[in-house]
Amino acid sequence: MNWAERYRPKKFEDIRGQDEAIKKIKFFVSNFNIGRLTRKPKKALIFYGPPGVGKTTLAQVVANENNSEIFELNASDLRNKFRLQEVLRPAVEQKSLMKKSKIILVDEVDGISGYYDRGGIPELLSLIDSTLYPVIITANDIWKKNLAPLRKKGELVQLKDISYKIIKPLMT
Repeated sequence: MNWAERYRPKKFEDIRGQDEAIKKIKFFVSNFNIGRLTRKPKKALIFYGPPGVGKTTLAQVVANENNSEIFELNASDLRNKFRLQEVLRPAVEQKSLMKKSKIILVDEVDGISGYYDRGGIPELLSLIDSTLYPVIITANDIWKKNLAPLRKKGELVQLKDISYKIIKPLMT
């Protein structure tokens, strides 16, 4: 196991400098099933921010903290409608095999372009609507024009660069 994996946060309490984001995430997850029954809730969390701030790690922590299996896909590998139907649709339709629940992680969604990856975003939106599980989407730049429909469907959670002042005491 490499150094980064060994020290990767496993629980919310291990994460530093993202307090606002964590508060928003906990609220979303705790109200996910309740909200589905009472109103038209957002069914996805969208983690956005610069590379290296812990978007993917935070998604893994959410799954770990909620005893959920995580089904992780990189959007750059699933760019168009056909690939999303082939790979992601079965994941959102089947129950978790080992854990209490499941979280679907679609990493680096800003890698889906509007022109070459025709149908990718509409298919992702359709999958978000049809799944019974929370979906977490990560992006460096969620403000791209082609991602506007996704922003409407998901709860935006901004992750910010972490100050060295927060990290330094942990390393000494």
